[in-house]
Amino acid sequence: MSEPPPAGEDNAVIVDARYVLEHRLGGGGMGVVYKALDQLMVKHHDRDPYVALKLISESLRQNEEARMMLQRECSRAQKLSHPNIVRVFHYGWDRTTDSDYLTMELLRGESLERVVRANPKGMAWARVAPAIEQLCNALEYAHSEGIVHSDIKPSNLFLTDSMTLKVLDFGIAAPMRSADTASSETLLNPRRLGAVAPRYSSLEMFLGKDADPSDDVYSAACVIYELITGKHPFQGLETPRAAELNLQPEPVKLLSRAQNKVLRKALNFRRKDRTATIAELRDGLLRHQPIMRGIRLIYAAVAGVTIAAIAITLLLRLGPGHSPTSAAVTTTPHEAPVERASTAVPTKPALSPPAPASTSSAVNLPTDRASPVLTSAPTVVAPAVVPAAAAPAAVAPVTAPVNRAGSTSSPATQMQRAEVKSTAQKVTKAPPAMATPNTQAPVADAKALTERCQSLLVHAQLGEQLSEEDNTFIKEKCH
Repeated sequence: MSEPPPAGEDNAVIVDARYVLEHRLGGGGMGVVYKALDQLMVKHHDRDPYVALKLISESLRQNEEARMMLQRECSRAQKLSHPNIVRVFHYGWDRTTDSDYLTMELLRGESLERVVRANPKGMAWARVAPAIEQLCNALEYAHSEGIVHSDIKPSNLFLTDSMTLKVLDFGIAAPMRSADTASSETLLNPRRLGAVAPRYSSLEMFLGKDADPSDDVYSAACVIYELITGKHPFQGLETPRAAELNLQPEPVKLLSRAQNKVLRKALNFRRKDRTATIAELRDGLLRHQPIMRGIRLIYAAVAGVTIAAIAITLLLRLGPGHSPTSAAVTTTPHEAPVERASTAVPTKPALSPPAPASTSSAVNLPTDRASPVLTSAPTVVAPAVVPAAAAPAAVAPVTAPVNRAGSTSSPATQMQRAEVKSTAQKVTKAPPAMATPNTQAPVADAKALTERCQSLLVHAQLGEQLSEEDNTFIKEKCH
């Protein structure tokens, strides 16, 4: 039938003196589906007077078997009441045109075929998982009623605007081998008429064998694979050709190893090797979701504990003398600390530790040169000497390191000690700053304290193990 004109025009196509065809929604081998206005519903002021009307193709009007198949589709669908199966309302016959038709609920959304085309690289698991569950639930219900859909493919699945999946077109649905059926059902077997979907039907359907739930399992697995990857599992080949080449689907990166195993089993060409029930396919793909969510929660918890531990460690290393007002300045060989106001401590060249390695911590010196702070465990690195012009901050001279109990010295360490000693001697030769008689005693005490702190820091910087007394002195006096 040609495309009908819009409703309301004088030459609009009206089916059975009741349904005004507005525009085509889709079509297949059996017939064409239109959006139709139900004039009876308009008469009774129905808020939504539209239905989907499937009209048998004009070329099949003389084919009694095709007309009988359309009637069987309506009869089977009316027996299946499930939220994921399209609702079929009425089967009718237009006497004026000798055309069979059926009406069903009008769905608003798009077919899964269009969804696949719009996502050539596949869809996210968060979107695929609900579709898998709804598809399998619908087929599980149909199988429990003794019906195998036999034509599951993207164009026969519909995703509504509310993200509800609907199974359409039970035109070639067949009763199971174990189901009790009437003689008319047995005589009219669409499988024997060659009504198959070449890329989605099981090999048994091509061979005309009796219907089995695993036929829908194979078709559903093809659709699921295509939803996740955007590609047909067997490169778009027809099932007999793919079986002849013994093709195997590539593993899906989005799925776990267990999920890939489940999907691959459902795609076996031979019924004896294939997943037996649609429930087994659904559960095998979806039961891993709680585990994945649990792992993500564990990762989040571990990350939170790690961050908290780092924060606590930093607070403990800052020590009790740290306050928001005593901010520390980290000195590196490439930059000098900011020059402070004049102080009574003599100005000396500063010994600055080198930049820390990626796996070690740095020694941070606060702006108050009389109280250096050790913020983290020192590492074995060679001390770098900063020129006096680049380091205006005052640091007391450093005494030469001596061997302590329990410490070991390598030749490299001895060379570093010699450099430190030489530098310390040069520093001590710098002219002292002028001080008033009233401040000599405090300056001497501060100088002695700073000398010992600096000496201990240098020993720690060289990797020597400090005694418990020295560690206590650093904690109590060098803050």
